[in-house]
Amino acid sequence: MFKLIYRQLRYDPFRTMLTCIAIASALAVILLLEGFQSGLLIQLKNVTLNRGADLIVTQSGVSNFLASRSLLPQLSRQRIEDIAGVKEAHPITMIPIIYEKIGYRKSPVFFVVYDTGGGPSKLKAGNTVKKPRDIVIDESLSVLYDLKLGDAFIVADFEFRISGIAEGASALFTAFSFINYDDMIDFFFDSDLVGDISNLPLLSYLLVELKPGADITAIAEAIEMAEPEADVYTPHKLSNNDVALGDTLFGPVMGVLITAGYIIALLVVGMIMFAAVHSRLSSFGVMKALGFPNHLLVSALMIESMLMILLAFPLATLLALTGAWLIETLVPLYLVSVLESIPMIRTFFAALLLGIIGAYLPYRLIARLDAASVFRR
Repeated sequence: MFKLIYRQLRYDPFRTMLTCIAIASALAVILLLEGFQSGLLIQLKNVTLNRGADLIVTQSGVSNFLASRSLLPQLSRQRIEDIAGVKEAHPITMIPIIYEKIGYRKSPVFFVVYDTGGGPSKLKAGNTVKKPRDIVIDESLSVLYDLKLGDAFIVADFEFRISGIAEGASALFTAFSFINYDDMIDFFFDSDLVGDISNLPLLSYLLVELKPGADITAIAEAIEMAEPEADVYTPHKLSNNDVALGDTLFGPVMGVLITAGYIIALLVVGMIMFAAVHSRLSSFGVMKALGFPNHLLVSALMIESMLMILLAFPLATLLALTGAWLIETLVPLYLVSVLESIPMIRTFFAALLLGIIGAYLPYRLIARLDAASVFRR
């Protein structure tokens, strides 16, 4: 049986190649969608982990680093730094703004305001914020608005100067930009966006750096006792909360898209196998005349279909990686992580299952085939 299947695939190599390309294209769409979902969650996770803290202090009741408003008392930093085992508490503030440039569309941007820690984790070009009105922008803003080092970055008539371009500083379809606290104050007073400054967050989070050998659990408890209006999280815990939030917001939508991708792949495999059976009716008729039962013929089709999946999957991965590279190059705001192990394994076994189901679809055509009619023709 395997020898027969092998000869069938080799009989028309051009048709076999086109079949592999068709199946690979359908699977590549699924891999891209899975990679897009994985990339979204990775970005959410890295936002917190890249801040470089041992503990993160938030407003009481706030359990996310993104998509939540946190406001801490101004004296929190001093009270926390007085706790034994705490080396330093780095303040950080998150401010959402809308950036626009003449001739371009508007984009949401998060201003990440920092002092001594929590700035950009990786620079693609330039330097961190060092001088007044310096700003580090995400590479996606650089590509979208054709911005370069030294260019002006104007928000509400307040002009920053681009000192650096960060790599991978985005999440929730929003780019991050990094400024210092002095420029934030100037921005609040000089820009036309701000009304009552008392309503603006001047301290959103504290990134706590511990001394070597300090007991992280004991210090977390001490911080919550010293600062009743705050909650304390490890970066991993807070990042997991952000991932769970992202999964809740976008999981249903991505689930629908991925399911649609699987349905399309199933239809592609089914149509291919149906066409293969229809073009080989004479061969199947001869085999039935020789005593091959229907279930054995369908089993051969299933094996052939799974072999086609095995041949197509590496090509599908290559196509998906190419598509991910194009997306990330043209729009660095998005991360498409195609090679994440769990989605890859899930897609591979789901593709094999689709091959089995697709090969079973033309069963009625084989079952109704009259072997005698083949010889009469």
